Parts: sequence; structure tokens; C-alpha cells
Amino acid sequence: MKTARNVVAVDLGAESGRLVLCRWDGSAGTLEEIHRFRNGPQAVDNHLVWDLDRLWEEIQKGLMMAAARVHDHVDSVGVDGWGVDYVLLDAGGNRLGHAYCYRDARNLPAMERAFARVSKEKIYEITGIQFMPFNTLFQLLAHVEEFPGEWQRAALWLTLPEYFQYRLTGMAAAEYTEASTTQMLDVRARSWSKELTAAFGLSLEKFPSIVDAGTVLGKMHAEAGPAVGMANAVVIAPACHDTGSAVAGIPYPHDGLAFISSGTWSLVGTVLREPVVSAQGHAQNFTNEGGVAGSIRFLQNVIGLWLLQECLREWNGQGLKLNAAELAAQCAATPPEGPWFSADGNTYLAPGNMVERINAGLAAAGFPDERRPPELAAIIFRSLARRYAAVLGDLQEITGKPIQRIAIVGGGVKNQALNRLTELVTGIEVVRGPSESTAAGNAAVQIAALENSVSLDQVQAISARLKFETPP
Repeated sequence: MKTARNVVAVDLGAESGRLVLCRWDGSAGTLEEIHRFRNGPQAVDNHLVWDLDRLWEEIQKGLMMAAARVHDHVDSVGVDGWGVDYVLLDAGGNRLGHAYCYRDARNLPAMERAFARVSKEKIYEITGIQFMPFNTLFQLLAHVEEFPGEWQRAALWLTLPEYFQYRLTGMAAAEYTEASTTQMLDVRARSWSKELTAAFGLSLEKFPSIVDAGTVLGKMHAEAGPAVGMANAVVIAPACHDTGSAVAGIPYPHDGLAFISSGTWSLVGTVLREPVVSAQGHAQNFTNEGGVAGSIRFLQNVIGLWLLQECLREWNGQGLKLNAAELAAQCAATPPEGPWFSADGNTYLAPGNMVERINAGLAAAGFPDERRPPELAAIIFRSLARRYAAVLGDLQEITGKPIQRIAIVGGGVKNQALNRLTELVTGIEVVRGPSESTAAGNAAVQIAALENSVSLDQVQAISARLKFETPP
């Protein structure tokens, strides 16, 4: 860790995207947010889809800003983003059809149809991945059924961060942490499952080759590099799954540690060296997602602050002018006892009418209606903390790993009300990681790759030496 580097982390989220410049002096580094932009799905032809052309424009804009900041001396760029969503490409590398959002209504019926072909038990035995209706397997099946011609014409499919790296380099590759979210990866062999793809009629010829986090994909191609002031930069696949990068950005050793990547989703889990695929894990819907250096992120998806985001959208649509930070501050003294609802399952996955749906959940748990924003926000935080506690209890029982601390990373680090409740309800010490842990982990993997030393310990050590110049 002695060579000075400038690397750029492109971090794409479903609500927003950002580009972060990391200046590494050989032993420590600073992170600076260069560009941030809004994101969100659009309704097109009765589907929710992503505007990839606008995202590409924002990425190019941010890369030019980063290059200017360091006088074009950028060593590498890496792109991470959310999992499961994908792009179909023809033989010339052109997009086919839309890039569908994981919240699209087509996914749940496709998942149910899939189980008629291959049992849930068999799919879990092969993949070790929890069942979510938006996993890429079910999305592709829905796509093939509705638009068979697009699948037939497709030469390749890539997830979204991999697609943008392809646009930068012309190199098509599936990164391990991102590929693991698809529910088509053999968790033990770390390769695409021939058994599953054959059973579902998905040609392996259309699947990209799998590379590890930290793989140098190559230099930016002749059109992309000079256009953004990075003619000599290479593109490195970080942990392309944003949670994979967020976990890589945790500045604490993983012994005795659980994590909660807290944001729109809450990913509650721990880092293991080997997958745990068991009947109990299947029953509790735990997932074995890929991590840096072949590690496993054993976790469960919890609905997260999406609940409050949707309530805020509804309230502000009524003219109330509220924001999450103000509501969290008003909930600072919320006790762990009080009304709650079951924050699990697919009940709250879709957008719209969230206040009404939460009240239905309260009624099912035997509690009265609550529509006042501060009081309902407190109920959301309490319900999430209870769900975290249940997941962490199951996690310890299934893995046998004792948990002494919980590292909170992501935007939810700033939510003191939720983090305080989490500590009180779980009875486990809560420590704070960076709010932009994903960008830190992305940058740390790139630096380790440039130093030819991508190991779990090395990435964690680099992450611990990265600091943001100003709070994001």
C-alpha cells in the first residue's frame, strides 16, 4: 500500500447515483463526492423501466468532473449498483427492449410459474439464494414469456453495473458478487448452473463469463476514455453489487460482527468464508450472496426505509412538506415497546398507498390506526428494529456464529432513532460505519487490485483508512 492512486467509484442506486473520487497516498485516502444525480423507474407500456441513456449521460458527466479535479490523472474506474436488473444486448452490443425495474408487477407471477418446473427446495439447494420475486431468474422468465423475440435475438445479457462497464471498455463480464444475486449461480462451484438454465430453457451461450471482484477489465475504449478525460484509465470490476461493495467498505474486522446495510433496503447479515445451505436457511429465506475474495454474505433482505420513503411521498403529495431527517429527530426518544407491524414478506414491496398498507399491518397485529407522521415514523422504526432482531437471532442459530457487534452502514447510519432502537431491541452493541460505505468499498477493491492484493483482509484494511473529506 505505497503507491499513490486516484480512483473513481461509480455507485448507482435505485433512488440516486453518485460518483466519488478517491485520492490514495499509499497508506491512507480521502473520498470526495464529485457528482450526484436522481434516479428512479419510469412507467412505460404498463411496466416500470430504467432510463439507461440518462444514467449513462450522468456517469459521463461525473467522470469528466472527476478527471478535471485531478488533472486527468485517474488510474481506474469501477461501477457498482443494485442487483438483479439486467439488459439484453444483440450481437452488435445494442440494447434490446427495456431495462425493467425489479419492482415491476410481472415478476411475482413468473416466480410462481417457475416453481411448477423446478421445486423451491432444488433451486435453493443449487443457489443458496433467498426467494425474492425480482431475482433475475424470474425476471428473465417473465421477459421470455412476454417478449420471446427479444430473447431469441439477444446474444448476451448483463446486469446494470456490468452493462455500464461494458460501455466503458467493450468488455462483457459478470462479476461474482453481482452474479450471485441472480439465483442462477451454483453457490459451491461459483459458476452458472447448467442444471437450472437447462431446466428453464435459458441458453448458457447468452450468459457472460464470471470474474472476481478486483478483476481489471481493461482500458477504456477509444471512444469513452478520451471523451471523459481518462484516456489512460483502466476499468476494474469492484464488488459490482452495491451491498457487496458496502460490506467491503466496513472498517471493522468481521469476527463476531454482523452488518446492516441500511437504506431503501436493509440487508441484515454477516460475512462467512463458506456458504451455509441448509433446510433451516431455506425455511427462513436466508441468502448466500457472493463477497470479496470468494467470501459469502449470509444475509436476509428486510424491507428497510422504503417504508418511510413511500409514506413521505404520500404525505408530501398532500402538501405536508416533511423530510426523513426531521421525522427521525422527532422519534429520537421512541421506546422499544409500543405498536408495531410485521415488516417482512412482499406486502410492502410495490409503491403506493403505503400509509394504508401499514395500517392494515397494524390492525393485523392488534393495534389501532395511526396516521400522524411522527407517530407512524416511530412505528416504522420500531417494526424494523424488531425485524432486525428476529433476523439476527435466526442468523446466529443457523450459522453458529456469535454476534457481539452490529455495524450499521449506508444512508441509515444517520437515522439515530432507528439505530438506537436497533441496539435496544437486539441487545447488541451498534457501531457506525460510513454512510457512503458502498463508495468506500468500491474504491478499496480498486486500490487493492491496483496493488495486486485483493484479499478480504486487505480490502478491509484499506477501507478502514478511507475518510470522506466532507460529510455526504
